[in-house]
Amino acid sequence: MSNNNESSPFLRKDIYIFGRNLNEIPCFRNSLLYGISSGLGVGLGTFLFTSNGRKALHYGFGSYLGVTWIYW
Repeated sequence: MSNNNESSPFLRKDIYIFGRNLNEIPCFRNSLLYGISSGLGVGLGTFLFTSNGRKALHYGFGSYLGVTWIYW
């Protein structure tokens, strides 16, 4: 067997957004996962308490953005 990384089925591909490689940003994956989970939690919690879909969407999206930005 050779140590050729190109034949590996788990080869990481680079993802570029606005010219930045996302694989090189430290903690990007964790911050995105925490942001998504907090947005879902806050959005669902707000909807359960208020039964207002628009308010729940706004709170959930705001929570997602805030947590992702702060954790990053």
